[in-house]
Amino acid sequence: MPGRLKKFDEFFQRKAAEGGNVVAMARMGLAMRERGEPAEAESWYRKAAMGGDRVSMTALAHLLSERGARDEAERWYHEAALAGEQHGMQHLAKAYERRGKREDARHWYGEAARTGDLPSMAALGRLLREDGNGEEAESWLRQAAEAGFTGAMIDLGIVLRDRGQTAEAARWWRSAVQAGDLAATCQLGRQAERLGRPSDAESWYRQGAKGGHVEAITRLGLLLHRRGDVEEAENWYLDAAEHGDPAAMTNLGVLARNRGDEGEAAAWYRKAAEHGSIPALTNLGHLAEHREDLSAAEQWFRRAAETGDVQGMLSLARMLRARGAAHEAELWLARAETVQDEREHQH
Repeated sequence: MPGRLKKFDEFFQRKAAEGGNVVAMARMGLAMRERGEPAEAESWYRKAAMGGDRVSMTALAHLLSERGARDEAERWYHEAALAGEQHGMQHLAKAYERRGKREDARHWYGEAARTGDLPSMAALGRLLREDGNGEEAESWLRQAAEAGFTGAMIDLGIVLRDRGQTAEAARWWRSAVQAGDLAATCQLGRQAERLGRPSDAESWYRQGAKGGHVEAITRLGLLLHRRGDVEEAENWYLDAAEHGDPAAMTNLGVLARNRGDEGEAAAWYRKAAEHGSIPALTNLGHLAEHREDLSAAEQWFRRAAETGDVQGMLSLARMLRARGAAHEAELWLARAETVQDEREHQH
């Protein structure tokens, strides 16, 4: 009987939608999506969105994004955002952030945050923190953290730590761990390392690693590597590398080179570089230089330098000076000094 009633209800819903009822169109879109018919769902959501239904605008944008039509998806997120739809604002902000338009992202995260959207409060706080506006960041992050949003707890802890309030920072990170967010184990582990408590750091990293958190796995491997537990470190690095972590791949290359296997080292460095590791580029340069392939070494160092990597700049400048290109070498040394000064100023 329930199945017959559902079919009966859908029949009249479709009739109402075909007759121009916008609410019925939106409901048909939802029904088709739940049934696994995205093309028909998109058709109904589009009709409802064009009829002014702001929730359907966002739902349509989701479907468009899922099938790769990002430009049109962003246009509908924008329409939904202008109509005051909370999730449309949030997703429009995410789209702007992906494209590096941070000011626009901050604006729309702010609009969504003012409607009470917790993920947007957390995202706005994170952007403000990254841009050095700690006071305003704290206000938004604290609201989201107190409402139980763990990402905000972690970022609030970072704001507090940078201000020297390490005890309160640790309390928020522990709260995030207790709520199930293992990313906070990395913050607690790093703080323990800074305070000279490696056993506490190891405990936090192990908790995160055993829960499958990739950064914690890599950090645990690095801690073990530094103290000479190379075999266990390598096992953890391999685990993280299988999850695509470029830092773990780079460190596997370091281990391979330390045992004299430059072929394996190069393979790991190349894989790490493909996954975005800048230190891997510099390490490939050092390998090429070691085998006296100076042209390849300069190319790798240049690739690293062009990303803003100081070690890449310094290594490139050294090679340029050695082959007589003193003017370009000085330019890279000056650029490296500028980057270092900017980073020191930020910290």
